[in-house]
Amino acid sequence: MTANTSPQAPQLSSRLLRLALLWVIVLIASVIYTLFLSKQMEITADVMRRVADVRADLYQVGYELSTKEQPNNLTVDLQGVVWRVDQALNLAALDDESAYRVMARDDRIDSIMGHIDETWRQSVKPLLLRWNEAQRVSERDRHEILSSLDLLNSELDQWQSLTDEEVKRNIVVLRFTQIALGGLSILSVIVVMWFLFASVLRPLNQLQTGIDRLKASDWKTRVHAEGTQEFSEISSGFNELASHLDDVYTNLENKVEEKTASLAEKNAHLTALYGLTAFLGEQHSLEELLESFGARVLTLTAAPALEIFFWNESNNRVISALRKGLNDEQALQDVKPLPSVFWKKFFSNPYPVKIDEALTDQNSSMGFSQKVFYHIRYKQKNIGAFVVFYREKQTDNQELDVLMENLGRHLGATVENMRLAALDQQMAVGQERNILAQNLHDSIAQTLSFVNLQVQMLEAALKDKNQEQIDDGIKQIKAGVQECYDDVRELLLNFRTRVYQEDLTELVQTVLERFERQTHVKAHLTIQDDGPELTSAQKLQVIFILQEALSNVRKHAKASAVMVTIRNEEQFEMTIMDDGIGIDPLVLEERKQSHVGLSIMRERAQKVNARIEIDSEINQGTTVHLILPREGR
Repeated sequence: MTANTSPQAPQLSSRLLRLALLWVIVLIASVIYTLFLSKQMEITADVMRRVADVRADLYQVGYELSTKEQPNNLTVDLQGVVWRVDQALNLAALDDESAYRVMARDDRIDSIMGHIDETWRQSVKPLLLRWNEAQRVSERDRHEILSSLDLLNSELDQWQSLTDEEVKRNIVVLRFTQIALGGLSILSVIVVMWFLFASVLRPLNQLQTGIDRLKASDWKTRVHAEGTQEFSEISSGFNELASHLDDVYTNLENKVEEKTASLAEKNAHLTALYGLTAFLGEQHSLEELLESFGARVLTLTAAPALEIFFWNESNNRVISALRKGLNDEQALQDVKPLPSVFWKKFFSNPYPVKIDEALTDQNSSMGFSQKVFYHIRYKQKNIGAFVVFYREKQTDNQELDVLMENLGRHLGATVENMRLAALDQQMAVGQERNILAQNLHDSIAQTLSFVNLQVQMLEAALKDKNQEQIDDGIKQIKAGVQECYDDVRELLLNFRTRVYQEDLTELVQTVLERFERQTHVKAHLTIQDDGPELTSAQKLQVIFILQEALSNVRKHAKASAVMVTIRNEEQFEMTIMDDGIGIDPLVLEERKQSHVGLSIMRERAQKVNARIEIDSEINQGTTVHLILPREGR
C-alpha cells in the first residue's frame, strides 16, 4: 500500500462552483450593461422626438413672424408653444431626478443644455409671452425674436449633433458588448471542455486503464488520477485495493492453509461438542459419564493428564471424582490439595485459571509445568471443576478455553439433571411407600389385628371347651384371612397398573371388570371424551383414585351397584357413585383428616392439581367427585 504524499488537490465540486459562479456573474453584468445601453438609447430617442416637436413649434413661430406683415392674426398657439417648450426643457435639463439626465454623458451636453435653457428663458420666452399678451409685436421685437430663435435653433443643432454622437457611441459599445458575449460564450465552452477533460475525463481514463490492467492480473498496477480531491481519494482507494489484491494473491496459499486449519480446528471443536452433547443425552452411569468426558478432553487438549473434582457446598470442600494419566507417585507429587480460599476465588471467577509451576531436576522427567482449571457449572450453580495438566507451558488459546468451558457447562447440566432425577425418583418412591404403608395400615394391618383378637378368643374357648365359641372363632378367622388375602391381591393388582401407552377408557374398563370379579357388584361406565388427552401422570393418579374409591365401596359400602361417569371436556371430571349404606355427613366431616383412604385420594388429586369432593347420606349411598380444572391440565 502506497501513501499519497502529493499536496492536497482541489475539490471537483469547488472548481465547478467557482466556474459556474464566475460565468453567472459575467453573464449578469453583461446583460445589465446591455439593458442600460438600450434604455439610454430609448430615452435619447424620446428626448430627440420631443426636441423635434419643440423645433417644429419654434419654426412655425419664426415662419409666421417672417412671412406675415401683421402677425396679429397668428395661427400658432403661442401659449401652448411656451408650455410645451418649458415642459421639454424641464424634463431634459432642469429635473435632476429625471431619466433624461442619463444623457449627460459629458460636460459638453450639460453646457449646451444650460445655454439652451438660458436663451429660452431669458430671451425667447419673455418676448413670446409679451407678444401673446399684447396680441401685437413691433418690428424691433420681431427682429429680436427672430434672432433669439436663430440662436436657440443653433444651440439645438449643436445639442442634437452631440446627442447623435452619443447614440452612435452607444450603438458601437452595444455591438462590441454583444460580440464580447458571443466570444465569452465560445471561450466558456472551450474552458468547460478543457476542465472536463483535465478534471474528469483524464482521471477516469487513468482509472479505466488501471482497472483493465487489474483484469489482466497485473497486481502491481497503480494509478495517479490526482486532478481533484475526489479523484485523488478514488485513486488512493484504488491503489489500496490493488495492494490488498497483490498481498492476497501473493499470500493466498498461506491464507488458505491458515483458514483451512482454523476451520478444521473449529470443526473438531464442534464435532467434540456435538458428540459430547449426544453422549450426555443418553442413559449412562456417573462413572461412564466421567470416563468418556475425561477421554474427550484429553483428546482435544492433547494433555497427558486430567482430574475432575466435585464441589461439596455443605463443607466447602472439593472431592476428586476421576483421575486420568496420573499414577500414584505423580498424584502425590503434582496433585497437591489446594486451600479452600483458592477454590472460592476460582468459583467466583468466570474465566479459566492457569497455574505455572517451575520444574526441578528431580521431577523434570514426569512433573507438570502448567495446570489449567476449568469450571463445571449448571446455570449459576458451581458443580465442580476439571484440571488439565501439561508438561510444557501452553500459549493462550481462547477458542480452546471457550470450548472447555462449554463442555464443563454441559457436564454440569447432565450431573445436576442426574442428581435431580435421583431426588425425584427417591421422592416418588417415598411417596408411594407412604401410600402403600397407609393402605397396609388401613386394610391388612387392621384385618390382622382382628384375626389376632379372634385367635386369642379361640384359645380361651378351647380351654373352656366351648364348641359354639370355637366354631364361631374359626369362622371369623377364616373370614379375616380371606379379607386380608383380598386386600393383598388388590394392592398387588393396583400397583401393577401401567398407563403410559394405554387409553383411559381401556384402563377404567379393566379396573371395573376386576372389581366386578372380586365383589360380584355390578359396575356401570359412562364416558364422554371430547377434550384433550390426559398425560401419563394424570392418568396414573386418576386410576389410583378410582381404585381407592372402589376399594372403599368393597370394604364399607355394602353396595349392589356402582356408577362411574367420566366427562372429559375443557375440564376433566370423574364421578364414582354407589347405592350402599352411605356415611353420616357429620362422621364424614370428622374423618376427613384421619381416614386413610380419603387422605390418599386427596394426596393423589393434589399431585395433578385436582380436587376431591365427597357427598354421602345414610342409606343414600356415597358419591366421590374428582375435578381436574382447565388451568391444571
